[in-house]
Formats: sequence, structure tokens, C-alpha cells
Amino acid sequence: MKNILILIAIIFVFLPVSSMASRGGGGLSFENYLFWDADKNRSEQLDRDEAKYVYNLAEDEIFDRFDEDSNGLINRAEYREFIQLKPWTGKFERHKYK
Repeated sequence: MKNILILIAIIFVFLPVSSMASRGGGGLSFENYLFWDADKNRSEQLDRDEAKYVYNLAEDEIFDRFDEDSNGLINRAEYREFIQLKPWTGKFERHKYK
């Protein structure tokens, strides 16, 4: 009987912890981490100096290609397109998911 009570107590302690872990946690994806790590002034946009922290985004051809509104800044939507097209492996090649 004592062992059963200990087992039930253990289940009630670890059950909430395991359900929280199955939710996927939180935090940033690697791509979002790259953006927020580069966005030093927290403006939610990357200028050319900040873009240097994201692999080859600061290269003139690539920065100009993804700065769609030509304001000299890469906003979140433009950055998402950059990440999806992965220009670091081939010029503007799309991801190929398996």
C-alpha cells in the first residue's frame, strides 16, 4: 500500500511537467534567433551594418534583392523571404524539404 501511494505521488508530480514539455516549449527558431541577434538596436529591421551578422545578407546584390521597398532596411517579411530562399547555397534557391 505504501508503494502504491508513493507511485501515485510521483505520477502527480511529474504529470504536469511532462504535459508542458510536449507542447513544444517556446523560444526562438534558429532563423528568428539570427534576426534578433543581428537587430542590435531592436528596431525590428536590419540595416546594412546589422545585416553583416546574418551570413551573406549584407552583400550588395543580396541586400538589394531583399530590400523590396528600397528603404535601406530589411524588415521581418523581407528577412523571412531571405531565409526561405537560402541564397547562401545558390542564388535564390528555394528550400527543398524531404
